[in-house]
Amino acid sequence: MLTRYARPEMAAIWSRQEQLRIWFRIEAHAVSAQANLGRVCPSIAQKLWDGEPDRFDEDRIAAIETDVRHESIAFQTYILECVDPAVHPYFHHGLTSSDVLDTAFSLQLVRAGDLLLSGLHRLADRLAAVARRHQHTLCIGRSHGVHAEPISFGLKMLRAYSECRRNIARLENARSEVAVGKLSGSVGSYTCIDPRIESYVCQQLGLAIEPIASQIVPRDRHAQFFATLALVASCLERLASELRFLQVTEISEVAEGFGRRQKGSSAMPHKKNPILSENITGLARAVRGYLMPALENIALWQERDMSHSSVERFSGPDATITLDYALHRMAGIIDDLVIDGNRMLKNIKLSHGAWGSQKIFLALLAKGLEHDIAYRIVQNAAFGSSPSTHDPTTQPDFAARLLADPQARDWLTANEITKLTSPDAYLSHVNMIFDRVLG
Repeated sequence: MLTRYARPEMAAIWSRQEQLRIWFRIEAHAVSAQANLGRVCPSIAQKLWDGEPDRFDEDRIAAIETDVRHESIAFQTYILECVDPAVHPYFHHGLTSSDVLDTAFSLQLVRAGDLLLSGLHRLADRLAAVARRHQHTLCIGRSHGVHAEPISFGLKMLRAYSECRRNIARLENARSEVAVGKLSGSVGSYTCIDPRIESYVCQQLGLAIEPIASQIVPRDRHAQFFATLALVASCLERLASELRFLQVTEISEVAEGFGRRQKGSSAMPHKKNPILSENITGLARAVRGYLMPALENIALWQERDMSHSSVERFSGPDATITLDYALHRMAGIIDDLVIDGNRMLKNIKLSHGAWGSQKIFLALLAKGLEHDIAYRIVQNAAFGSSPSTHDPTTQPDFAARLLADPQARDWLTANEITKLTSPDAYLSHVNMIFDRVLG
């Protein structure tokens, strides 16, 4: 488990002490439910609650497990050592180990999901703020890494915000999917336990009831949860990759914050590397790695086997801790991001206005020029403005080449060409997009 990198709130959810406390409280709620049904004296239930250890003796539990070779029985044996003997006949009555283990795991996933949702909301707020601030900051849009048409940097951040909002909805749904408890006995048919006990315990824990279980909660629920974590991680990686690309020296449109005493390289003092974005790329790979075991855990033998148990001991903690860390790291990147609008304008000029090709092409078509002829006129002018084929310090820009082309001038005036190749013309619908996304 990645406890070194875990935020305290997330680490607490997956600590051994918290796991044992949840197990105890499931068992205690079950005895309280028996008391509510008149099957146990209320004082017996209270004796169990009074016997809850302030701190569970993990070493003692481990020693018992060495003998009995059963984790759940070791825990139960330890609790019976701690509580009044009058409780013993009613403790774990009618339950199977998975009733406790699965209900506890669900509760831990729900709590972890709540923290992840908080992190997503935090990131969404920061993305929205940056998007608004740079709603009209011109930059070049790229496809295949090549200049396409001008957009605003705010639109880049708005796309990430919208993606984040979709992930919030997905994670809320996945959290709901795993927010179920199960106290229905050895094969899920309530042979030795009253369904009302399950209802009471789940209500006390804030969980819904698994409508039909086997010995366990069905693992398709968990698979959806881990699939959502993988999807959120991939979206973080998409944004991290965008920011990494924009920090390439030849582009330099953004930069991660760099501390006053920070050092970028042990060998090259000039370096400022996009290490935080690169970290997120690696963390996303780790989170996605837990999806396949979750999918494979669905296909268990009959009412239950143990093949899912071993991987879930670390997949739940590690996947949620890693994603939580990545979410907060990305929010920090956005908080400290240095955005260079002047460099963005310089980069737009690198293609000498060739990004205006589509507007010119459509204008020629609208004037009645045949499709292929119009395309060739625009393509010749655009290729002549490409920095890959000419000295960018001497070559004429796209508009100038069109103005020098008699064919183009037969169909378009100088004023039309100038207007159609102005970068500002590409932001005419930006406000509409922001209104549509942010309301």
